[in-house]
Amino acid sequence: GPPPPPTGGGRPARGAGPADVAASMPGATRTATAAAATGTLAPVVGALVSFKTAASTSLRIFWSEADQIKFLLAGAVAGIVSRTAVSPLEVVATAQMVRGGDKGVLAELGHLFKTEGAKGFFKGNGANCLKVAPTRGVQFLAFESFKARLVEWKRQSQGLDADADVSLAPWERLVAGGFAGMIASSMVYPLEVVKTMLTMYPGKYPGIGAAFRGVLAEAGPGGLYKGLAPTLVAMFPYVGVEFMFYETAKIAIESMLKKSQHGDENSALAVTIPTVISLGLGAIAGAAAQTSAHPLDVVRKRLQVQGLNGNPVLYKTTFDAFASIANKEGMGALYKGLGPACFATIPGTGVAYIVYETMKNVLGLTSV
Repeated sequence: GPPPPPTGGGRPARGAGPADVAASMPGATRTATAAAATGTLAPVVGALVSFKTAASTSLRIFWSEADQIKFLLAGAVAGIVSRTAVSPLEVVATAQMVRGGDKGVLAELGHLFKTEGAKGFFKGNGANCLKVAPTRGVQFLAFESFKARLVEWKRQSQGLDADADVSLAPWERLVAGGFAGMIASSMVYPLEVVKTMLTMYPGKYPGIGAAFRGVLAEAGPGGLYKGLAPTLVAMFPYVGVEFMFYETAKIAIESMLKKSQHGDENSALAVTIPTVISLGLGAIAGAAAQTSAHPLDVVRKRLQVQGLNGNPVLYKTTFDAFASIANKEGMGALYKGLGPACFATIPGTGVAYIVYETMKNVLGLTSV
């Protein structure tokens, strides 16, 4: 009779797919093929796993040593949160400094809400946050860096060990904070001009980019740096006083808490300052700083807007602006807007330090 059909090991039918081909193979052949495929993929998989492990390890090492980036991030977050929280008061303070007026803070806020609605409370806040994030970030980073250099210098000059405890005097913190403020302001000053224009003339510029282009068109590149001189002069006492007061008071309170809780004000054990006290310290520091530098702030705002949007050019230099404002409007004009500015600064600075201290704890940072 005819031979029986093949039952295994025969060739697959024409047009059979990969699964049919594999099914038609003897068991030993399929096993060998799978082993060969696995052997080919194993080095690739191993290389991918090794790369992932190495990348993860490198990232962890980098992040553990990236204190400067962490300080920058902590300061930036603190600036954004605090400035947004007090944006309505910031808008009112800017308006009073530029155009003057005798309305109270509540009256100004009511008029702003009536004429522009709730969005009027946050006009210019985008540019403000774009400015304050790098400003605060650089301020805190530069301040911490200056302090670390001062401590290192004092150790070397006194012949102390590299890990010896060294304390900084209040005036040293003042100097470190002052230079930190000047560096940060000089880096982001054009955004301050744009923020002022968006706050004063919200209908003229639809956004930050349009305000930039508008200032360049009306006053040229120099328009982005109008008022820089009084700003740098004001930033030294402003930021210096703020940092000095806050940190000096904070260290004194920490010593008191250590003495009451551990019996030794120099104890190495950590203590936690209540949030309400940190808020209060930041608020007082902000008020002291704002009051010390407010006349320069008024001059800066006036210089920023002159020659723009149809405003006449009234002042030639910073000193000319001081003298002209004092002679024509009285010395009190140099403190126009101090009330709303302090109302904005007091909670704003308090919130900033609470957020900053929280970020430091989250990121594992310590200050000298």
